[in-house]
Amino acid sequence: MIALGGALQAQTIFTSDLEAWTGNVPDGWVGAKTNFPQQDITQASTNPHGGLYAVNLNNDTSGHKRFTTTQQTVVAGTAYTISFWVRGQGEVRTGLFDGRPGGSSGYSPYNNYVTVSSNTWQQVSQTVSCANDTVGAEFIISVRNTIAPDHIVIDDVNIEQAGPPAPTSIYAIQYTTDINGASPLTNQGVLTGGIVTGVVPSGNTKGYYLQAGTGSWSGIFVLDPTNTVTRGDSVTLGATVEESFGYTRLASVINFAIVSSGNTLPAVTDVTTTQANTEPYEGVLCKVSNVPCAVAPNSFGEWMLFSGDSLMVDDQMFAYPAVVGTNYDVTGCMFYSFGKYKIEPRDANDVSLANGIADAGLFSTVTMGPVPATDVLYITLGELSGSRVEYTFTDVTGRTVATGSFNGQRNSINVSSLITGSYIVTLRTAGAVSSTRVVVQR
Repeated sequence: MIALGGALQAQTIFTSDLEAWTGNVPDGWVGAKTNFPQQDITQASTNPHGGLYAVNLNNDTSGHKRFTTTQQTVVAGTAYTISFWVRGQGEVRTGLFDGRPGGSSGYSPYNNYVTVSSNTWQQVSQTVSCANDTVGAEFIISVRNTIAPDHIVIDDVNIEQAGPPAPTSIYAIQYTTDINGASPLTNQGVLTGGIVTGVVPSGNTKGYYLQAGTGSWSGIFVLDPTNTVTRGDSVTLGATVEESFGYTRLASVINFAIVSSGNTLPAVTDVTTTQANTEPYEGVLCKVSNVPCAVAPNSFGEWMLFSGDSLMVDDQMFAYPAVVGTNYDVTGCMFYSFGKYKIEPRDANDVSLANGIADAGLFSTVTMGPVPATDVLYITLGELSGSRVEYTFTDVTGRTVATGSFNGQRNSINVSSLITGSYIVTLRTAGAVSSTRVVVQR
């Protein structure tokens, strides 16, 4: 029997016991998004869960195939629970096609696979969230890695409107003890909110960073190609928690609302490069201070900081022409892609030249003056006296205006020909490098 729409309770929108077939196709199934070959969808009459028949799905490849309902009416902002009984051997999960805009080709994120390895019937229940009003939705049972003789057998499917997701803090979404960093709420719908700290205006990651509070576990990235926000907006939204190649984010946004605008942003969290490379600061507005650029920007706009650990600086929101050997203070939202944590500056104010040589290490006793310099900049090497120290003098565009070396206690660089402005002096020894900003004034 197939029942659609109002044939059952108001909350139930689709139910199928797989008893009625037209030819070789079960009634209510094999929608336009089905990509199972017809011969791999067969009627199962042995050991059905109920009645006389079930459906057998054969896909022994590692790529998933979709078995979908015919078109259904769904409402944006609504979650739907898909329940069914399954036996056999293989992997099965659920999803939804609702024609939503953006880079998803109209599909919701899929739920996690459930591994089936028994001829004893078990019930699977998963929830999908709708992001687009349509009469052309298709609910999906996705199958892969099936094993003969039974492969995957499905019976007694029921789809009903789920209750609204519970309000959930960003901390509860992000905090995890999972060794791989996965959220405990992966593939679940949540209702959450926070202050927008950064906006990605375009591209495959169009969306924004949302933060509630400060410090670890307080931020998250929202993939949202539809809604327009500004830094400082307080927003609430419903969304699905998604793990994207190791990065926890929110996607499939529904029930979006801007509560207020112009709010003070959460305080920036100061971190070391080591801390920035950890799960707790994912999505958080952070700052690393006085760290040298170790690798210049590549063709993707990425450059590398290094101080104990390396940290990638990316151009998701702003590109900066960093100079190797120059020390920088960098503020940005923490992202993760291609196996690397990345700090994402938002504009020119988020990248600045560090104010001085590091207070520790080989260069701790080096001093420079006068400040500002007029004709000569004097460099006293302190404990480095007697060692060979190379210097590079560059302007703010990265152009080298002077180079040389010295090893005496008190040394000088002639700056009389330089125009008024800020410059970077980079000092290198055999085992270390450090940079500081100086000002020349005419």
